[in-house]
Amino acid sequence: MKLQDLTFERIEHYDPLNLRAKKNGTVSEWVARNDWGNAVAFGNTKAECLQDARRYVAVQNLQ
Repeated sequence: MKLQDLTFERIEHYDPLNLRAKKNGTVSEWVARNDWGNAVAFGNTKAECLQDARRYVAVQNLQ
């Protein structure tokens, strides 16, 4: 598996009590999905998501 096999997307959800919430109460997060559409890595920023995705790919390549 390679990092290029994953797709990255930004998702938003409503959470007005979150410290990172915008004025309208939405919070943005990043998610990486595999070929089947399962979310396998997460992060508050794209950089955090990429770091988590690299860890996921490394673990998958060990198996």
